[in-house]
Amino acid sequence: MKLRFFLPLILALMVISCSDETDAAGNQSSEPEQKFWVTLDEAQINARDQGKYILLDVYTEWCGFCRRMLRETYNDKRVQDELERYFQPVRIDAESSQLVEFRGEKYTMADLALAFGVQSFPTTIFLTSQGEPVALQPGFIEPGRFHKMLSFVGSESYRTQTFQQYSESGK
Repeated sequence: MKLRFFLPLILALMVISCSDETDAAGNQSSEPEQKFWVTLDEAQINARDQGKYILLDVYTEWCGFCRRMLRETYNDKRVQDELERYFQPVRIDAESSQLVEFRGEKYTMADLALAFGVQSFPTTIFLTSQGEPVALQPGFIEPGRFHKMLSFVGSESYRTQTFQQYSESGK
């Protein structure tokens, strides 16, 4: 009887311990350090001053695809180049009670995510330099596709064609 109780508990603990990423010393490793993230306040000021778009990466701590996007997609050199060229990138924790200001209104990060209609994670939101929504893309995005999306929005091609037309044009 004890085995029936302890076996699932042991299996659960093994799954949890295997899912954490650890370094050689056994310390939990953090996500790759990326220097391009800015605060929402900085993004709004810089976007207006530099004529750049704002990119909101809406995530949660528990979301595996959020961590994967951070690790794989945002670490891609082409993605980083497009972000630097066209965007002010911001990370928003959709479960955080941290206060942020957006377009003169105060929100918790969680309430801001809800205000944009975010329903799943990760979700990428593209905003104009004035904070007007351009597009919202839920889910994990592979680096190659994300690179094209950044270029599509940043080059303002979204104003004259669909993403499919843009992709097929070979740009």
